Amino acid sequence: MADRDRITDVVTNVEYEGVLWERICEIFAPATVIRVATGDLDGLKQAMDRAEVAILAELPAPGEIKGRRLEWVHITHAGLDRVARPEILERGIRLSGSAGYSVETLAEHALFFMLALSCRAMDLFDSQRRGAWEKSGRQHLRSLYKQTVGIVGLGHIGKALAVRCEAMGMNVLGYRRRDGEAVPAVHEIYCEERGGSLGDMLARSDYVVLAVPLTNATHGMIGVVELAQMKPTAHLVNIARGNVVDEPALIRALETGRIAGAGLDVFAQEPLPAESPLWRLPNVIVTPHTSPREPDRDERAVELIAENYCRFLAGEPLRNELTAGSIYTA
Repeated sequence: MADRDRITDVVTNVEYEGVLWERICEIFAPATVIRVATGDLDGLKQAMDRAEVAILAELPAPGEIKGRRLEWVHITHAGLDRVARPEILERGIRLSGSAGYSVETLAEHALFFMLALSCRAMDLFDSQRRGAWEKSGRQHLRSLYKQTVGIVGLGHIGKALAVRCEAMGMNVLGYRRRDGEAVPAVHEIYCEERGGSLGDMLARSDYVVLAVPLTNATHGMIGVVELAQMKPTAHLVNIARGNVVDEPALIRALETGRIAGAGLDVFAQEPLPAESPLWRLPNVIVTPHTSPREPDRDERAVELIAENYCRFLAGEPLRNELTAGSIYTA
């Protein structure tokens, strides 16, 4: 039986209110939950010095984490590449995140890019603003139906996207590094451990969607070589992290027509600098690393915290727990 009494203090700077805040207090009872305002770094440091558990909207720099009693830190957003550092794990502190709590909206965001690119939506918006009824060239456009999508990364988002793409009549391919179970709606998997080639999948895909975390293994995984393996008519969609792609190589591929276009929600530098050519390329759709919010997102995030607290007390692996091998350190 897990011993809840051994945890006496929990600190959080997450701005949950009402029933969500009540649920957080219920999860950690009888421990005291210390609430610190977002942005109050001094208050957070003081509270972390007495807490065993921290539930945070963001993580201070590793050198600012002085908590002598700290055992587990949970970050309430999905991507941890910008906050996770090996120094934290080296201290024996367990670190987890909320990957999976926005699966549906990110899968929808990828589909938004794909649909907008297939319809050349930017041209339509421009024609609408000018009040111009223009059909020239549109007879050559192709719907997503019967086209091939290659999903790089078959985690939470990749699986959700596969189901949606199959429902639209697409041929769904997937790429992952490690072997595992079959994935519903993925018709063919290229697995690195089994000799599968990313390049082979890229060569077959009309749309390539990146849905992997940023790690040392995925940093720059789409570069000059990989872009050259794609069809000239193919489009790249990145809802992962900007540094998964060699951005200068992607810009050259888009400028020269090496690939047909791209939908990009993430970038090597954010906000995307005003001087970046990506803003002005006619075959690129840019969104500012944001997507519509799911109505029950916070509820799911809180229940993930509840499950992970039970796992933590029982000494079991946490959901979305980071290890040294899954942290980007380059």
